[in-house]
Amino acid sequence: MKLLLYLFYPLSFLYQFLFWWSQRGTSSFHLPNVLVISVGNLTVGGTGKTPFVQYLVRYFNQTYPSYAITILSRGYKAEKSKEGAILPNGLEPKLYGDEPSQHKEMFPSAQVIIGRDRKTSFLHYNQVVSKKHIVILDDGFQHKAVYRDFDFVLLDANSAFGNGMTLPLGFLREPIKNSKRANAIVFTKLTSQNKFRLDEYKKILTRNEVNVPVFHSYFQPKVHEVVITINLTYQTNQINPDSTSDYFLVTGVGNPKSVYETASSALSSKSIRSKFFPDHFEYGTTSLLTLLKEIQTDEILITTEKDWIKMRSDTPFLAELVRRKIRVFLILIQVSVEEENELKSMLAALVSTYESKIDRV
Repeated sequence: MKLLLYLFYPLSFLYQFLFWWSQRGTSSFHLPNVLVISVGNLTVGGTGKTPFVQYLVRYFNQTYPSYAITILSRGYKAEKSKEGAILPNGLEPKLYGDEPSQHKEMFPSAQVIIGRDRKTSFLHYNQVVSKKHIVILDDGFQHKAVYRDFDFVLLDANSAFGNGMTLPLGFLREPIKNSKRANAIVFTKLTSQNKFRLDEYKKILTRNEVNVPVFHSYFQPKVHEVVITINLTYQTNQINPDSTSDYFLVTGVGNPKSVYETASSALSSKSIRSKFFPDHFEYGTTSLLTLLKEIQTDEILITTEKDWIKMRSDTPFLAELVRRKIRVFLILIQVSVEEENELKSMLAALVSTYESKIDRV
């Protein structure tokens, strides 16, 4: 194994060089009259960006209700990612992407824009004319083309840096030392089982001269049941699940192990079978109906909100759920931050600085 690492070690340096080369000639464009906050990470895979973006939207909606909110995303694997688009609703994830559709459904009043070229997409599709406008750049730490006023970098407390190597030998998109570009680090997915790792992670940051505010967050999962009618419409209701039930967990996300652990905690059950698909998996009728054949008698199908947004549009799948009387539970995630007062003070200071600038314009 070590021999393979030595043999392929130069590939990691080649990746770092190519990343540096691609970034060096890119200038950051200031989106006009907006406050830009980026939520990003150092690694590939799921670090909890989606629920943290939603945490920020909730905060700004509650604290600054007169502000317009835009979520600006690449729209990974979306059919309209190349040309760009503004989401009319959250009903077509194939066109607009999983996370953008989830954002739009959760926050209908927010403007959600996608595009590989996020600058061009924003300038073309933005419909907000108010100067009280906050743009949240989803997965933006490596997107140098758009200037940001504040950078959050999220680190998964289960494995913040992987093996410490960049692609293709590790999971880092760029070297750890580059996280000094961030304005704040947020450790995500904290549990009583992984807290012991934090001291070592912080020592690694210190060794790399990363000296920025550090926050700690954890997931607060809720369980909702999907009630499907014979007309194939549905509604969701929050429930207190029965810990004695049997479950079949299905998900296609960046970190399925974390989803499994979150489901186990939320359901208080150890009787959970699972089937994992690749991240951003496109559920089709064939795969969904095949999936249902694996569900055993009296098992409850459980999945994430992100997965359900794609599953729910498949009529044969919904009809089979009704026919077989299979119950469906969703895991909904909200983020809680241990240093919430400090974080909110930081966000309030950002808005105050932004307002002082636009008042002078």
